[in-house]
Amino acid sequence: MRLRVDVVLGLQWGDEGKGKIVDTLAGEYPIVARFQGGPNAGHTLYYQGQKVVLHQIPSGIFHPNVLCLIGDGVVLDPEILQREIQGLQKLGLSPTKRILIGENAHLILPVHRWVEEVSAEGEKIGTTRRGIGPAYADRYARRGLPVASIQRKNFPELVQALTAYHAARFPAHTPPPLDQTFWEGVDLLRELPRVKIAEWLGNYSRVLAEGSQGTMLDIFAGTYPYVTSSHTTVAGVLSGLSIPPQAIGEVYGVTKAYATRVGEGPFPTEITGELAQWIQTRGGERGSTTGRLRRCGWLDLVALRYAIRLNGVTRLALTKADVLCGLPEIKVRTGGTDTAPTYATLPGWEQLSDPTFEAFIQFIEAETGVSVWGISTGPEREAWMERPLPTP
Repeated sequence: MRLRVDVVLGLQWGDEGKGKIVDTLAGEYPIVARFQGGPNAGHTLYYQGQKVVLHQIPSGIFHPNVLCLIGDGVVLDPEILQREIQGLQKLGLSPTKRILIGENAHLILPVHRWVEEVSAEGEKIGTTRRGIGPAYADRYARRGLPVASIQRKNFPELVQALTAYHAARFPAHTPPPLDQTFWEGVDLLRELPRVKIAEWLGNYSRVLAEGSQGTMLDIFAGTYPYVTSSHTTVAGVLSGLSIPPQAIGEVYGVTKAYATRVGEGPFPTEITGELAQWIQTRGGERGSTTGRLRRCGWLDLVALRYAIRLNGVTRLALTKADVLCGLPEIKVRTGGTDTAPTYATLPGWEQLSDPTFEAFIQFIEAETGVSVWGISTGPEREAWMERPLPTP
C-alpha cells in the first residue's frame, strides 16, 4: 500500500488561515498530522458557532472519524495540551480517543519558557515566548527529552537535571518550580497512545499534513534570524513524519489576499497609518497565540513565488479577500528589491462576486503559475468556495 501525504502549509509569515483549510479538507482523510512547530501555532476554527483556537492538536479534530497525529517534528507542552483537551471536552468532544503522539516529538518543559524570559532571546526577534526555541535547541544539542522518555522510571530526575542545566546558565535567576499542573499534563500524556510514526503510517494510504507558521519563517529558508525554530516547508513534512519524498501528493499553499507579519523582521510591503489600522480592524489581525497586533501589508508576489517554488505548491488557497472589500484599488508587489519594491495597482472590489475580484485572482494565477483552488469568504466554517481547476 503506497502512502500519499497531501500537505497544507503557509506561504507567508504565518497566520494565513491554514487551520480552516485543513478543517475543510480533513473529512477526506483518515489522518491529519501536525509535522512541526509547537504551541506558538494558533489555528482558529469555528465549531458549532463557537470560535476555537488550537495550538497543538491538529485541525482535523472536529471530524469524528479522523485520527489526529502530533508528529515527531513537533515540540509539545504537556500543560497546554491538557488545557486544549479540556476545552474540547467542554464542547462535547472526546478528543483523547483520536489523538496520537509520535514517540520522538520533544517536550517543552517549564524551564524552556523561563529561559526565554530571563535571556531576552525571544524579545530580540519577537517570539511568542512559549519555550519553543529553547526546546528545539535542546533537541539539536541532544539533551532534550522526547515524549517516549515519560515512561522511564527516572523521568522526574531527567526533568530536574535539564532544569538544573539551564538554571546554571543564569545564576542570577531562579527557575519556576515544577508544579502540579505540569505533572498532571504529563500524566494525561501517558494516557494517550504513542506511536513509532515511520511504522504506524505504513498502515494507511492517505494523510493530510498540517503545518504551522509560514514559509518565510522557516529556520533555513525564511527571513533569518527573524524566523521560528523549525522547518515550516515541505522539507519539514519529510523529517517530521518520517516519510520519503515520493509520498508527497498535493501541496496546498495558503496565502492571504494581503500580507501580515507578527513580531520583528523585514516586511517589504508593509503598510502604515490609517489604512493599516483599517485592515487590522476589518481582518481581526491579532495573533491567535499572543494577542499582538499583526503588521499589515500588500500581497508580495516576489515572496509568494519563492514560497511556491520552494514547496512545490500545486494548489493555492486564498483567504481574507473579503477584508479588502470596499477599497478603490489594491496594490500587489510584482518585483523590485526588498528596500524598493515595485507594485501593480489593480481595481478594488465591493464584493467577491465582482469581475474585478476575478481579475485579481487571474492576475495571481498568471504571476505564480498556480491555480487558485479555494477561497475563504469569511471566518466561519461554511464561508468557503472552490473554483474549478483547469483540465491537465
